[in-house]
Amino acid sequence: MILLALCAALSWPATARAQVDYDPRSPAWNGTSELLRVATEADIDVRPTRSLDWSTLRPREAILVLYPMRSLGIADVSAFLEDGGKIAWFDDFGASEQFLDWFRFRREARVRGVPRAPELPELLLARPRSTHALAEGVDVLVTNIPVALSHPGLTPVFDFVPLDDAPPQGFLLVGQIGQGKLVVGGDPSVLVNTMMRFPGNRQFARNLLTFLADGRRVHLVWGDARVSGIYRGRSRARTPVREAVNTLNDSLTALSRALGSPAALRPLAMLLSLAAACVMGALVWGRRPSERYGPRGPVGAAAGVAERVALYAAGRLNLLVPALRARNYFEQSLLRFFGVRPPVDLHALVRRAGPRLGDAQCREALALLTELDALRDAASDPTPPEVDAAHFLSLWRRIDAILRGLERT
Repeated sequence: MILLALCAALSWPATARAQVDYDPRSPAWNGTSELLRVATEADIDVRPTRSLDWSTLRPREAILVLYPMRSLGIADVSAFLEDGGKIAWFDDFGASEQFLDWFRFRREARVRGVPRAPELPELLLARPRSTHALAEGVDVLVTNIPVALSHPGLTPVFDFVPLDDAPPQGFLLVGQIGQGKLVVGGDPSVLVNTMMRFPGNRQFARNLLTFLADGRRVHLVWGDARVSGIYRGRSRARTPVREAVNTLNDSLTALSRALGSPAALRPLAMLLSLAAACVMGALVWGRRPSERYGPRGPVGAAAGVAERVALYAAGRLNLLVPALRARNYFEQSLLRFFGVRPPVDLHALVRRAGPRLGDAQCREALALLTELDALRDAASDPTPPEVDAAHFLSLWRRIDAILRGLERT
């Protein structure tokens, strides 16, 4: 039956296949109506949606993502997990590069494993590697043209049955992010209708839904789903400014990886933050005055980056966004210095390292963390705090002084 289904898939027009791939309403071989049947049998509330609105999600709910074709928003995904949410992300060749890179997963397209049958080399077998609720009652999973996954800090729950003496490759990994759980699998096809004919796949689907639900809703998102809203921000719509801030976050992360040197990143991050904030204010609001950020400046000015930075700093505009970026950079630098990864209480970490840092430097670091945390917490208020140029430069000089002291240490 699998061979017939695959042959039928090859002869079916690509546009028709794309309309039903992973669609829970489709009884076709590549739909997921059987997954909903499993959910109904287990009395689990699964809500399929083609438009994920982050503002409607509640802490400790769950999201099941199958073959995403666009980003779901790394900032919202991270905040949702930190707050206790659960996400299961199954993808092979979809748009998951940003997601996998952010959470340090590595995807390998060349899988060396044992197939279910010689005439079907694409159907590779994955077996439980460790005791876990997802593996309960599952002897083997049948995958369809999967990818292998690895992570520097996680042991796979399922890995591929190795071919000959080849080292095993991971198929499914589970990690803790803040208070939440993240499940990442290398093949969304394990949950399509045809693959649910295999007992191991069907039992795994039931285990997965039970693990995600925990008495709460599971939102099923697949393919080219649209994204709107901001998690835990019901009064704030997704705006061009929000998108620009997310783009700035991604750009600084990529720049940090490329340069690899905190000393080289500091001046570039400062200039880029100021320039991006200036461009956001100039392009989004135009010439209209804003009670929060002030006017754009001279009408029709064709200023370059340097001129825009100077104009931004001189016009009594709010430098809150660059200050929050500086806070993020400061925290990331401290984590790298101490050799730890989040989640971690930085205040407690700095206190424990007091003898190593020196009393004065320890007190200054704690005071600066407290001040930056206050800015972060107040940033979402109806009237956010004002950060003028002098305040921002003072924060940046204090950050720079502490980081230089850490380098000498």
